Amino acid sequence: MKKTKNFSMREMRSLRDIIFEKTGYRIKNQCILVQAFTRSSYSAQFGGENNEILEFIGDRVLDYYVIKIIAERYGYIKTPGNFSFDGDCEYAFRGHAKDFAELKNKIVSNATLARKIDEWNLIQYMIVGKCDINNQIENQEKVKADLFEAILGAVAVASHWNPAILQSVVEKMLQIEDYLIELDGNQYKPKYFSVDNAVNTLKELAEHGKCSVPKYEYMSPEYLGYDENGNPRWVCNCWVVEWALMRQVWASSKKLAKKYAAYLILCDHFEFCNEYGENGTWSSWKYEDGKLTPFHKVTSR
Repeated sequence: MKKTKNFSMREMRSLRDIIFEKTGYRIKNQCILVQAFTRSSYSAQFGGENNEILEFIGDRVLDYYVIKIIAERYGYIKTPGNFSFDGDCEYAFRGHAKDFAELKNKIVSNATLARKIDEWNLIQYMIVGKCDINNQIENQEKVKADLFEAILGAVAVASHWNPAILQSVVEKMLQIEDYLIELDGNQYKPKYFSVDNAVNTLKELAEHGKCSVPKYEYMSPEYLGYDENGNPRWVCNCWVVEWALMRQVWASSKKLAKKYAAYLILCDHFEFCNEYGENGTWSSWKYEDGKLTPFHKVTSR
């Protein structure tokens, strides 16, 4: 750590190069860059500005863009008919909201931010006063996390709050894609499901908080009549609201219609090919003669 704001030309060049490498943005304003590394213990002792305001700004920028990046990856507009459009609609996540809250908290935690500062070996550039030296603040996780946020705050000020720059810098500083890939890999997928266990699989997913409780709605031969061979007509509509999915199946029995509707929902959500043909762009299917065939398309998610 340093006890003076007077960086040598070599130190300043080295610091600028590190910040550019880790953020992707070159801070041309030398005073702002030095301020990001100046602790209040120094300014209290020698005067001038310190990094507290930049840390405050960086903290808000960090929260906003991390949430925005997660939402862009997993959020979507939904309507009861599974269409996306600029009208009356709702907003949802692909998955359980608590998973994304936990992810966000992990990404912006003091431990995560402090680890980055250690990896970049930046604590040596901190400008501190006597009390910080006595308290050995270079070993404190919160101090390192504050420095991370102050650097981001300096970028915000220096870039005139350019949103494209700020999002790019947040992504690069945190290597946030690594966290998203990890979440993608950890998202629960049933090891195996089939037509026969699809209804129970959906029920278990809902019980474990992986989706909303599936809803089933039926129409019977009382309304639909019988086919040319005298077989009853049954229809089951299956909805999983949290996944913004609905599938309809026509069959000769209530049980068949229900389990095939649940099976198609699972296939679409987990991006598994079903055993009978194309999935995803079809909302209505018919099961007869041992075959499941689609007959009504919908707009994909």
